[in-house]
Amino acid sequence: MKLFTAVFFIYLCIGNSLTNLHSDPVERFTYQEHSKLNWSDFKGVPPKNAIYFASVNSSLGYTFTSKTVDGKINVEIKVECYFYPQLSWKRNLNENNPDLLDHEQLHWDISELYARKLRAAFQKYVPQKDPKKEIDFIFRKFEKDRQQAQKSYDRETRHGVIKETQKSWESKIKEALFITSEFAVDP
Repeated sequence: MKLFTAVFFIYLCIGNSLTNLHSDPVERFTYQEHSKLNWSDFKGVPPKNAIYFASVNSSLGYTFTSKTVDGKINVEIKVECYFYPQLSWKRNLNENNPDLLDHEQLHWDISELYARKLRAAFQKYVPQKDPKKEIDFIFRKFEKDRQQAQKSYDRETRHGVIKETQKSWESKIKEALFITSEFAVDP
């Protein structure tokens, strides 16, 4: 029997450059633990050259175990969506704009949506020869799609400035979260 364990986390800082991947932030929580953000969750320090008013730092990650028994590969995969308060920030410490918070909340919701889509894909996954490579390939596809969705969201709403488009995105993501609710947590 072979046993493989892999851990893979991608940290994505929305509206900012990628964070140092070698140091884990001390504080984090999952979407299931804390799905609704408030301004007190934004504990990070904005970069000196920040052009946006706030930034959410979230990640998708997975762990998996793989066992080969009697020539058959069995895998268990767990997907998480994390929020990092110490890496999420608002430019003005006294910021209390509910529209801006709603915009940042949707970034968090989009990350959770892609965690659910990834869980659904992994549920259908049948291991072939190299589970680590195959699982990573699937993960990277969904991570790329998530990053593209985050960029499209900011571009189309102009970072929440276009209210009608913001509301449209909120409706679209809310509906998608509802449709994927069976994948809110790993089975």
